Amino acid sequence: MLFNIMHAAETDDILKETYRILDKNGKVGIIHRNYDSSTQRGPSMSIRPKPEELRDRLIKAGFAVLKYNVDLPPYHYEILAQK
Repeated sequence: MLFNIMHAAETDDILKETYRILDKNGKVGIIHRNYDSSTQRGPSMSIRPKPEELRDRLIKAGFAVLKYNVDLPPYHYEILAQK
């Protein structure tokens, strides 16, 4: 589970290492603040990842996206992917 850290500068490195350490068919769940300036707290909008950006980075790291942009009210979304 990667929770509210995908705004880090090393996002691609985090995903590559996650892929490396997961067993075959292992899953990763990413939960992050909505890309919405009205969402309370969280990282600034300039570094907050959009769901489609995270999806594309997961695919680039070798993952298959199972669930995309699942709404987790009131402030978060989730993406589930598999190695």
